[in-house]
Amino acid sequence: MERRKLARDIFLLGAMLAVVMLFLTIPSHAQNVQVDLSATSGLCGGQQCFNVAGIFTTGTSFLGTPGMDNGNNCTPTPPYSNCPDAYSSTQLGLSATTPPTLTPASVNVPFTFGDVNSSNCGPSTSTSCTLDVVNLTGGGVKITLPAAQQTIYSTMIMLGTAVNGSHSGKITVTYTDSTTNVFTQTLSDWCGFGGNKYESIAVGGINRINSDGTLNGANCNLYAYTYPLDYTRTVQEITLTDTDGSGASFALAITLKPPTYTIDGGIANPSSVTAGSTATSTVTVNPQPGYEGTINLSCSISPSIATSSAATAPTCSLDPATVTVSTGETSPPTSTLTFNSAPAKKAAVSGSSPYLYAMWLPVPALAFLGFGVAESRRKRLCGLLLIGLLFAAVLVTPGCVSYTHLGNVGTPPGQYTVSVTGVDTNGLSQASNTIGTNTMTVVVTDN
Repeated sequence: MERRKLARDIFLLGAMLAVVMLFLTIPSHAQNVQVDLSATSGLCGGQQCFNVAGIFTTGTSFLGTPGMDNGNNCTPTPPYSNCPDAYSSTQLGLSATTPPTLTPASVNVPFTFGDVNSSNCGPSTSTSCTLDVVNLTGGGVKITLPAAQQTIYSTMIMLGTAVNGSHSGKITVTYTDSTTNVFTQTLSDWCGFGGNKYESIAVGGINRINSDGTLNGANCNLYAYTYPLDYTRTVQEITLTDTDGSGASFALAITLKPPTYTIDGGIANPSSVTAGSTATSTVTVNPQPGYEGTINLSCSISPSIATSSAATAPTCSLDPATVTVSTGETSPPTSTLTFNSAPAKKAAVSGSSPYLYAMWLPVPALAFLGFGVAESRRKRLCGLLLIGLLFAAVLVTPGCVSYTHLGNVGTPPGQYTVSVTGVDTNGLSQASNTIGTNTMTVVVTDN
């Protein structure tokens, strides 16, 4: 009994050590960092960075507050002379959590917003509205990252807009070595996308909310401003500056993307194949400095060919389909990409049943029999004529058989492009290639 208990304890101890070692050997995975602009310490001079209320649930009134555009889209109640507009959290699609979050499909990056005003507020109610939007200032809103978040990043994405027309601003990213990236930015009016540099639509086709809680009919947007960072340096500060003195530029959320990776699709070997042959290439995953993670690779082929009775689509595969980047690696991980073209299939012929011919066999026999027993010259002549007609009918019969050609050309000839994409286990997709491409090209020729 004691020996059995001792063996069990040794087994359990070994299992625990194995689990511990497993977790120790798993590389850390980079994650997106949502900048908490509502923090009350360490970011904007010891207070939150939000300085205006600009996000309300539909049906919430905020009459008398500045809002975002200080407009006139309703009939103001005295002593108020204007009806400012703002964003509707419902229209934006913000989560109901606290704080609210949003992952726009257009950028596929999560963002954290300030708390939404969900009850009537402002001077008309004597209830203060919660500040949840950054209004860019002439002196610049300086956001200092907490020490734990001061690291290297590949990309900064800011969600924001301008109101009352497009306006100019400046986004400055300062690194711990005092170097900077400065991005001069034109921000589009929230209801008039201008397609400015670094700018895209994060959430489009939404209505603003009037200060009386109703939606107005304008077709508006929330924009994403995407800035490439120096991923060899450590980010320390972000400064958002209004450069035209309008006071009409706003930021709602900021997310920093960690170092990521690019994918080189390689060169096909051979570059030209006949239908039924194979080409391969070496795919290289190039991590940016500081990236660690496990990447799942996939491939796709264009143009897309639908497999049918006439042709067969080519296929592609990757081996291995998963690669890992760990600390201290001296060379980037690779995978073998294989392009498989389908061979042509020979045509077959199908015709009428052979029983058709068999049905004719008794007829000549009967004719010969009748010829042999004929008594007169006239009857013999008729018998010969009948035999001739029978032979003619047999010769003509194959011409009535229907033929069906069954064939497949395999993979049609032409040039095919194989694209390789990656998503790591934390959801990070590859960055755009600065050199090379994530595709491999191969030509299929006739046999």
